[in-house]
Amino acid sequence: MSDHDSQAPDRASVSAYVDAALALHFPALSEAAAARVHEQFARIAMLAAPVLAMPLSADDEPAPVYRP
Repeated sequence: MSDHDSQAPDRASVSAYVDAALALHFPALSEAAAARVHEQFARIAMLAAPVLAMPLSADDEPAPVYRP
């Protein structure tokens, strides 16, 4: 994967993931509830997009753990 490949997943990918996860873990979930889960995952993907777009190199290191 190159630095330019780290972009937010497209809506179809997120939807397919949610469909598969719901089928596996919550097969009896109502359509209305499943629609709300889809909305939340779409929102999560939108919020994560700027983080996923940030280029990282092999020299980048995680921040230290805060210990008060």
